[in-house]
Amino acid sequence: MMSDGPKLLLIDGNNMAHRVFWANQNLAHKGRSTGLIYGFFKQLISLNNRCPDHFRVIAWDAKGGSYRRVEESKAGVEAGIVPEHYKQSRKEQKRTPEMEADIESLFEQMDQVRDGLALTSTLQVTMEGVEGDDILYSYAKWAEEHDGESIIISTDQDFYQCLSDKTTIFDAMKKETWTPERFRLEFGFGPELWVDAGAIMGEVGPSKDNIFGVNKWGPKTTYKYVREHGGVDAIRAALEQKAKITKTEQNFLNSRERLRLALSLKQMDKVPNIPRTRVIHKPNPKDIESFFLRFGMASLLKDIWRFA
Repeated sequence: MMSDGPKLLLIDGNNMAHRVFWANQNLAHKGRSTGLIYGFFKQLISLNNRCPDHFRVIAWDAKGGSYRRVEESKAGVEAGIVPEHYKQSRKEQKRTPEMEADIESLFEQMDQVRDGLALTSTLQVTMEGVEGDDILYSYAKWAEEHDGESIIISTDQDFYQCLSDKTTIFDAMKKETWTPERFRLEFGFGPELWVDAGAIMGEVGPSKDNIFGVNKWGPKTTYKYVREHGGVDAIRAALEQKAKITKTEQNFLNSRERLRLALSLKQMDKVPNIPRTRVIHKPNPKDIESFFLRFGMASLLKDIWRFA
């Protein structure tokens, strides 16, 4: 990607925090867990080395999720379209004292990471009633409109819908880059159809978003029909023209309202009035140094200049 517009490094904060927390869970300083803090800033240093000319934007999920998605889910449940609320059926596990301690440590360290990032030349964005993925989607679209480019840092496959000639995805855990070309080679259709494919397959399970797609349509069946016909509307039109359809195909035709809801929930929103991509204050390297030393991260001191 080459452009004269803005260059953005768009980081899924919650996603990265959870990944580095479990990867560095045993790290501690003076009896206090620091794995997430250390892992997060070490990851940022690696990303800065990779993308030195890109402006960092880190999006965080706000509590309560997206107003629009929550309301649509409630309406779907009330109408009997889906059996459970969107993102609200992640089953409550019986938590052991160790699990409770992990969760408390995770959120405490996330707050400390935010405090540390506030000392650097990084824009952190949280918007009430808006999910972090919608914030990053909005910045990617803004950059495209201004002849810019973006690299999205996340392991969340929902971001495949953002892929374009100006937007790529980097999985910092696997060190893999996703481009539109790689996506087409992998799936046999373009990223513009990823929302349709995701809506058809759905996401149901204890750690999933609980978006209900078409019964018995997993990845293999979904990808086959998307490759052959296109999106949801094109598949429906093709099936309606068939003289004889299978039970699996009838499941699709019977799922019109469920698919309408699933498509809406899978599609990221373009958020109006996102904060400008600028640094509010000039970072003080001494403040960053003090933060690193407070958490025993002396090995990162040589890279302080990357955050100034």
